[in-house]
Amino acid sequence: MKANTWKIIALALVLSACKSTPTDLSHTANPTSKQEVAAEHAVSDTDDAGRAYKIYGAYLSNRQIYFDYDSDTLNPKYKNLIAVHAKYLLNHPQSKISLQGHSDERGKGDYNKDLGLRRAVAVKNAFNAQGVKNAQLETISYGNEFASRDCPDEHCHKIDRRVDINYGVK
Repeated sequence: MKANTWKIIALALVLSACKSTPTDLSHTANPTSKQEVAAEHAVSDTDDAGRAYKIYGAYLSNRQIYFDYDSDTLNPKYKNLIAVHAKYLLNHPQSKISLQGHSDERGKGDYNKDLGLRRAVAVKNAFNAQGVKNAQLETISYGNEFASRDCPDEHCHKIDRRVDINYGVK
């Protein structure tokens, strides 16, 4: 009888471990509220030497800022993300980043190039407001050069409308 009980328990554990969950790809286009809360926590929890935010390196790895259609207005939900990166840059004055503006494939090439630059400048201004100097920031526009060409749906357009934060600029 005990052997059967253990078999049932083992089978139940195996079946519960195999339970599948639906895949949610929404995090690829927008940061989650958990990321925003942790980013805010990372900004406020630093010691005098500025070391605590290193624990939150995963939040520094979030390097995309997304925009609405035909807009260069920075969404306030990215305030904390920018603050985490700004704090890093302020504590590492030798570090530089490029802010690479992108647009979706809709619109003419020159307009999209200009829109990508306006988006990059909007993010640069947000970094400046946090105290980051222009010498650490470079703006580039790729327009729709890297847009999702074979994906004309709105999800692809959303992820194409962004500014990428790229470290390692010389």
